[in-house]
Amino acid sequence: MTGHSEITRMRQQIATEYLAAQLGFSGLAEGASRHQFITARTERIGALYHQLEAVAGDQAIALVAEAIEAVPNQATRQEIVQVVLHEQGESEATQHLLDYIQDMWETIVRRIGRRS
Repeated sequence: MTGHSEITRMRQQIATEYLAAQLGFSGLAEGASRHQFITARTERIGALYHQLEAVAGDQAIALVAEAIEAVPNQATRQEIVQVVLHEQGESEATQHLLDYIQDMWETIVRRIGRRS
C-alpha cells in the first residue's frame, strides 16, 4: 500500500509543478526570469518521473501524462494557494502572503459585484 500512496503523492507533486510552470507563463514567476522558473519546474517533473519510475516501472510515463492532463487550463484559487504553499513552504510569511492574496480576491469580487 505504501507504493500506492507514494505514487499518489508524486502524481500530485507533478501536477503542482506543471501548474506552477503554467502560472509562470502568466507572470507568477516572481524573483526569477520566466525561463529559469519554468525550466526549474520541468527539471523537478523529470526528477519526479525518475522517482515514479522506480516505484511504478513502465507505467511511470503514463502516470506523468495523466497527472499533467488533469491540470486545468485555468487555475482555481485553491490550486493557486497550493502552488504558493509548494513554492514558498508553510511558514508565517507564506501565510501572510496568502492572507494578502485572499484579501485581494475579496476586493476584486466586491468591486466586480458593484458593477453588475
